[in-house]
Amino acid sequence: MSGRKSKGNRSSPGKFGEAPATFRVELGERIRWLLDQFDNRVEAADVAGVTPEHLASYIAGRAKPPFELIARLAAAKNVSLDWLASGEGDPQADRDEPDGFVAIAVERDAEAGPGEDSVLFSTAFLRGLGAADVGSLRIVVQRGAANEPVIRDGDLLLVDTAADRIGRDGLYVSLRNGRYFVRFVETAPNGTVTLKSRNPEYGSQTLTPEEAAQLKIFGRVRWRSGPI
Repeated sequence: MSGRKSKGNRSSPGKFGEAPATFRVELGERIRWLLDQFDNRVEAADVAGVTPEHLASYIAGRAKPPFELIARLAAAKNVSLDWLASGEGDPQADRDEPDGFVAIAVERDAEAGPGEDSVLFSTAFLRGLGAADVGSLRIVVQRGAANEPVIRDGDLLLVDTAADRIGRDGLYVSLRNGRYFVRFVETAPNGTVTLKSRNPEYGSQTLTPEEAAQLKIFGRVRWRSGPI
């Protein structure tokens, strides 16, 4: 961060009471520091969901970055949002995560959201799964025998919540009556969607295109735990 001081009566850089232009410039410096934690600007832009040119405009103070964008970048590199906003405190967020790992929250209940439990994953492993944003990943616990023996009761499912629409066929988690509903999804050329259980006792359900459009998708499963 730059050590220069601007004119005016402020005690330290990053204070919320400073002039908007000065705040934006110093915010840009902190964003530059955050982006330098990535291997390159293209990688950072992919995480943020913008172009490298957009990132350059935020660094230069020509544009105001959306909070969601900053939050994605900060989560990917374990950087404190408080520090990004004010310039005070430790740039690194207060987490007990070893280098090269990230904690993914476990969602015990669809209505309650993430709990206090989490599971550590290697960031290299997560990149290999094809998830667009580490911050969008959640752990859901399989409940019931609908997908046995492929997926057993109690298995952990790593869900990419950014995939909240049915694309190509795969294992998806939807929300029904406040509960998670895990099914293998197959799409047909006519627009129908079939939800399949791996346990033959549970059968399958075929939805019309209109019914499929009303399905509330929580995300797509990228990985599961459990015995092989």
